[in-house]
Amino acid sequence: MTPGPDQVPSARAPAAPDRLWAPGSRLLVVGVFGLMTFVAFEVFAVTTALPVVARDLGAERWYSLAFAATMTTGLVGMTLGGTWADRSGPLRPLVFGGAAFLLGLALCVAAPTMGVFVVGRLLQGIGGGIDSVVLYVVIARSVREDLRPRMFGSLTLAWLLPSVVGPLVSGLLVQAVHWRVVFALVLVGSAVSLVMLVGVARRAGKGHGGGSPFDPRLLWAGVAAAALLGLHLSGQQAVPALVAGTVASTAVLAAAAVRLLPPGTLRARAGIPRLVLLRALMGGAVSATDIYLPPYLQYELGYAPAVSGLVVAVGALGWAGGAWWQGRSAEDPHRPEPLYLAAALVVCGPVGAALVVGGLLPVAAAAVCCVVMGVGMGIAMPRVSSTVMTLSPVKLQGRNGSALQIAESVVTSALVAVAGAVLTASSLGGYLPVYALVGAVALAALGVTLTLRPVRGPVDGPSGEEGGAPHHGGGDGVEGSR
Repeated sequence: MTPGPDQVPSARAPAAPDRLWAPGSRLLVVGVFGLMTFVAFEVFAVTTALPVVARDLGAERWYSLAFAATMTTGLVGMTLGGTWADRSGPLRPLVFGGAAFLLGLALCVAAPTMGVFVVGRLLQGIGGGIDSVVLYVVIARSVREDLRPRMFGSLTLAWLLPSVVGPLVSGLLVQAVHWRVVFALVLVGSAVSLVMLVGVARRAGKGHGGGSPFDPRLLWAGVAAAALLGLHLSGQQAVPALVAGTVASTAVLAAAAVRLLPPGTLRARAGIPRLVLLRALMGGAVSATDIYLPPYLQYELGYAPAVSGLVVAVGALGWAGGAWWQGRSAEDPHRPEPLYLAAALVVCGPVGAALVVGGLLPVAAAAVCCVVMGVGMGIAMPRVSSTVMTLSPVKLQGRNGSALQIAESVVTSALVAVAGAVLTASSLGGYLPVYALVGAVALAALGVTLTLRPVRGPVDGPSGEEGGAPHHGGGDGVEGSR
């Protein structure tokens, strides 16, 4: 096939090593794993440290804003990072995003007031959002296609240890030293990892250089962030305002999502849109299952916070097992059959939680279901990410990588907010309808997997340039042509 304008040789990286730990790729693996580990540690550690920060700075009323700041600006960062990486290559956005992230951490370390601390959190969201997308582009250009599932599996593993020990370690640091040490630790570790990645990004090739430097999707990212904030605020109101605010915010969010994501994503259009939707539904179902189990166990059953957190934390073992298995499987990494199994395993999470809430299973079963659900996500996440990168023309790797993360962030935040509204409004065992809602989302993801077909290569043509289905007709459009 003759390279089209979206596959120009200047945008391609040099030949990738044939092993992840080969001399030419060690720096990439260590840098990516290190950066994601410290970013994940900050995400999980802040849940323990933030109440102390708010009290120490005398601004408890700013707690919610400080917590949600990174999520809000992260959407903008993800959108900006994808377009920028496609246009200029990964180096400049990686450096800019890394600088913003490190500056935000430095402000948190030195913050004399809560206002400065919140500004730091906002910068962390922008920088982290940019770099999380740019890393996808770096991986797509620096790692061979057959090794990408294992590389994306390492990203999954990088989140697991922090999810288990992050809250505990940060709690010990807060008690024994100071909450500022938590952010200082992330600052130093992230800086070292970013220095490693700069050299890798420099060798990953340039962008296509075309298009307007301003992406109108940035405006829609801001609209989506505002709608998500509206959803969370609506869930705290009395029932009439709760319903009106939830409906209005959901409508605005859907309108923004249509413009942020590949065309046809909300309709599960064949190709990249369907895979983007699949990751979003699975990620949202897993996050919501995990988020609402601890309060149920604490408030309804009287479990201690450490025990309730442990029930969810053991799910990380499942993630590790699933990611390890898929990374070492000898089969074609883009065959859809393992995703059928993965989605079925994810359904076990909310269904098991619903049975525990309904009194049909003991609490121990919830921990088992979280592990099973984790296995499903450990299998699915690397495969979906790798397949989207395989289907993406070079000039759209950043855009489609950002779509994966934006979609998951939007669906997760929206589902958690709507589930919170259901919990607030319900007077009949509120947690049961919550898990019915989350279970429906997981079943929708299972339905999407049943429509997938094998992937054979990158998508070309006008539809492919938008991340859609191949233009050649046949099949369901998930297949590409070389």
